[in-house]
Amino acid sequence: MFVLARVSAASADAPMRIVSLAPSVTETLFALGAGPDVVGVSQYCDYPPQVRDLPRVGSFLTPNLEAIIALRPTLVVGLELSSDVRQIRALNSMGYPVLLVSDDSLQQIETSIEKVGARINREDEAHRLVAQIQSQIAAVQNRLVHAKPLRALMLVGHQPIVAVGPGTYLDELMRIARADNIADAVDQQWPHLGMEFIIAMRPEVVLDGAMGTDQSSSSFWEKYPTIPAVRDHRVYGYAEDPMLHAGPRVGQSLELIARKIHPEAWNGDNPGAGN
Repeated sequence: MFVLARVSAASADAPMRIVSLAPSVTETLFALGAGPDVVGVSQYCDYPPQVRDLPRVGSFLTPNLEAIIALRPTLVVGLELSSDVRQIRALNSMGYPVLLVSDDSLQQIETSIEKVGARINREDEAHRLVAQIQSQIAAVQNRLVHAKPLRALMLVGHQPIVAVGPGTYLDELMRIARADNIADAVDQQWPHLGMEFIIAMRPEVVLDGAMGTDQSSSSFWEKYPTIPAVRDHRVYGYAEDPMLHAGPRVGQSLELIARKIHPEAWNGDNPGAGN
């Protein structure tokens, strides 16, 4: 039987041993240069590549308490969504330092980077990383200053059809990319949509994660030629990495979205990450 014991206070000058419970947290830690201090990650963490060799400790909603304790962490970093999870409360009660952050919006992503940086004594690195993200966002905004908003739809799955809705960082990126998200009409973060709704809303661009990196209209969409995006061959697949990963690469995700919605804003450029 596994015995839970209260952890003793770590020495102030001892090396940090950080356990991350979310992909966005893991990416932030590595982007801040704290990768060598990370001793465990969630089952969904896959970037940067070196995290694939680290021990897995469950997810932010179902953390493996025994696996976490076995790693002797000096800090556990997770998401605010898990604040009421029994295992998180147990870690707190046993004296393990826990930091919880949020990543549902650009502001929250930037704030979480600053909070993590302050907690692990990498404030300067955090400031530079946030400034880099803000610069990337500003560069895209400058490209699109004269772009006309287009009706757009962003999907993450087909069975059922799940769209990006209001209150998500991806919806925020779509707005910055000068898109009118048709799913905003449904007051849910990840709404399940019917094809009747999509056909009636007539999106001019569709970003479909279920297609992966296939950049042509799939057989799924060919049955709906009255949809402007299908008619005009503007249904695009995208890779889940980095698009669905909130965190330090959010500026890269924004450019990927913006290049699909308004490719004309990059006409004449050399091929980049968003092509």
